[in-house]
Amino acid sequence: MSGTVDVASVLAAAPLFAAMSPRTFDRVAAASRVHRHERGSIVFLEADRPTSVHVVASGLLRVFVTSFDGNEPTLALLTEGTVVGELGVLADVPRSASVAALRTSQLVEIPAAVFLAAYDDEPAMARCLVGLLSDRLRATNDGLADLTYLDLGGRLAKYLLRECEHAGSSSVTLSLNQSELGQMIGGARQTVNQLLRSLERANLIAIEVRTVRILDRDGLQLRALSST
Repeated sequence: MSGTVDVASVLAAAPLFAAMSPRTFDRVAAASRVHRHERGSIVFLEADRPTSVHVVASGLLRVFVTSFDGNEPTLALLTEGTVVGELGVLADVPRSASVAALRTSQLVEIPAAVFLAAYDDEPAMARCLVGLLSDRLRATNDGLADLTYLDLGGRLAKYLLRECEHAGSSSVTLSLNQSELGQMIGGARQTVNQLLRSLERANLIAIEVRTVRILDRDGLQLRALSST
């Protein structure tokens, strides 16, 4: 199945690699390989040595850390076109978090030495990386603010609003099950189920299997700003 992935197309869709000159791009594409990861499989673990950079060709992955009590909160979701692992390679430091496949996924893997050589040869990559890091930092700050100021219900409401905004629709089929959603917002599966039903009883949303439809956007936005 990995043969169905066009490595060049996957890399070209990622701004970090699209910034390369054609000669460097061709060299990186030729050295890259496609790896398939089944649901639940680990791509790399926190504290691993960085040996490659990955680009998501298909599927869905999560970035997580493991706490002392065994919890594994999800820090971010990785979708098609996302680049992951480049900072560890550039700084030559152990991985700061783990990555695992939430769905069957295919990743383009670029050896660390190849990526470093391309980075040294292409100043445009550094400029592009600044933008990517700014976006990540902004997302991290938003996430920390949510954990500080919003309760679970508020974080869930904000997540639903954001997913519908990305879909450009008032309804969205959730890509995460309730356990995965709990890892994303910091709660247990049972709590997520209770909160969804509570939002439904308040006539803010309607739920049909895994499709959520927003009935009252203003009301849901108020809930997303609430800490109680």
